[in-house]
Amino acid sequence: MKTRTVLVLGAGIGGISAATELTKLLGEKHTVTLIDRKPRFYECAYNIGIVSGELSDPAAGEGDYSALKSRGIEFINADVRNIDADGMTVQTTEGDFSAEFIVISMGAEMSPAIIPGLSGGGYNIYEKNGAVAFRHEIERIKEGRVAVLITRTPFKCPAAPYETAFLIDSTLRKKGIRDRCSVDIYTPEWQPMLAAGNMVGDGLVGMLKKREIGYNTEHMVLKVDNENRKILFETDDAGYDVMAYVPPHIAPEPVRKAGLVDSTGWIPVNPETLETKKQGLFAIGDIVSIKLHNGVFLPMAGVFALQEGIVVAANIASRLGFGDEERFAGGGYCFIETGEGKAAMGSGNFYARPAPEVSFEAPSEEHKRTKDEFSAAILDAFRSID
Repeated sequence: MKTRTVLVLGAGIGGISAATELTKLLGEKHTVTLIDRKPRFYECAYNIGIVSGELSDPAAGEGDYSALKSRGIEFINADVRNIDADGMTVQTTEGDFSAEFIVISMGAEMSPAIIPGLSGGGYNIYEKNGAVAFRHEIERIKEGRVAVLITRTPFKCPAAPYETAFLIDSTLRKKGIRDRCSVDIYTPEWQPMLAAGNMVGDGLVGMLKKREIGYNTEHMVLKVDNENRKILFETDDAGYDVMAYVPPHIAPEPVRKAGLVDSTGWIPVNPETLETKKQGLFAIGDIVSIKLHNGVFLPMAGVFALQEGIVVAANIASRLGFGDEERFAGGGYCFIETGEGKAAMGSGNFYARPAPEVSFEAPSEEHKRTKDEFSAAILDAFRSID
């Protein structure tokens, strides 16, 4: 059994944020170990750039985890097999570890197999290969029906399917064939980006209508008939020629086996400290379940994972005698790319009572630049420090 001060499970945005901040606060007196099953990082936000045609090489969104060593982070490329919350131990394919503190940041796993016919019927835009293949289809299309299907909620990056629809529309207009192609979104939601409130939802609905993008709400998909190009819902069906989809999201198996999830399927945490019911065990990012005051859940978004990682690092360091504790206050923002080098933005306090207070700002080139800068800043963690 190998002993560490802190184990961070999962090297996404939240995990990297937590590990990086912990090494700054703790210095060389304590060991911070980051474990992930993948050898390289990929920022899925870059998939939107692929869909738009702005990016052609997914490698632009990759980072090498070996670069984290220069920041004092021990990285181990391994699968997490089991988590013992009571014993504060973790079994991996590279050995067993125990720790004084554990941060679970393993994200949400995509499970298209939950929907019969889904994986063979369209393109998963949450995977880089799916985004590349879907872009090629949009480049080849001359006429027909394009569908963007949201299969289940919750899902990470709530703006992504709406961005995809806007970017498809923009591409088809540039090709001069928009009048020969329909673009439709199908979703089980009754409003876009529900947690962001009516101002953002109404703003997006208005933009969809202006762009003549069909918005079909409260459509729960049962299966996809990929041979006949049909999406079968509970009450009706819809035909398509090309489909991009958001697959069902679930918590990783080791987390479910450990009994850490509640009835939502995700890990409940203290909304301010991100600590679970087990002292010293924290969870951040897409894997957590934080219920807002209006009954909706905090969105799965990188901006929240980033902040949660910083808060958890401060709280762990404080317990070890380094600095003060911090609280996550629920502030956040989200950009929505709309094409032609522009993006809209929603921002505000998601912890506000009685409901999130989130404003909506119209598309602008400035918002697009800020979004690109945020994505680039995430990859800064993979630049070695000499």
